[in-house]
Amino acid sequence: MFGFLKKGLENKSQDSQEIDLQAEAISGKINELEQQLANNPQAKDTQKQLMLEYNRALTLFAKSHRFRQEIDPLFVKIDELRNTIRKSF
Repeated sequence: MFGFLKKGLENKSQDSQEIDLQAEAISGKINELEQQLANNPQAKDTQKQLMLEYNRALTLFAKSHRFRQEIDPLFVKIDELRNTIRKSF
């Protein structure tokens, strides 16, 4: 009789696992881009890619329980990157 509730909970569990995997992947990509930017701070393409990844990460991190605590530091990184971009123009 309540089989639909079980299916709903299973789907939510699978969805949260998928979101966690996506958040983990984007976190790795961000780390890679941050290292590239540390080696060459004036690389405009890397700056653009990193800003895009930061914005994608905000949505995923907000949905992920594992990465939710990373949202505030991510906003700080976004501000720092914006300042770096402004200084380079």
